[in-house]
Amino acid sequence: MAPKLTSPIFEYEIPAGLAPGGVYTENLELVSKTVGNYAPFNTLTVDNFSTKTLRVDYGAGHYVLVRGNSLVEIDQPGIRSFSVRNTDSTNPTDAVIMVYVQKRVTTEIALESIVRRIPIEDLLEGR
Repeated sequence: MAPKLTSPIFEYEIPAGLAPGGVYTENLELVSKTVGNYAPFNTLTVDNFSTKTLRVDYGAGHYVLVRGNSLVEIDQPGIRSFSVRNTDSTNPTDAVIMVYVQKRVTTEIALESIVRRIPIEDLLEGR
């Protein structure tokens, strides 16, 4: 199957109550006939409605800390999975955490494709 250049936005809701040190993980390539048809992704958005700080791991060894009641958008080609960890050592998360993944062609990717003479598909795949 030919790679897809864009995808719908896929959302994941992590309910309140993620245990102290607890981890929620999604492997985006293993979901057949839906999300997996679009993987890898290049945009990951985390909306942390909890007051706890989260560690979000994505891509090949990248991570970001997301403070309570904040949002972060990550633009990184090649996102095939993500993990959300509650960094609090004593309390569970106290509100929902929303995670959104999408594949989209950005201005930066289009310009890089032109300048480097690399197909957009290769850049979106993280190659």
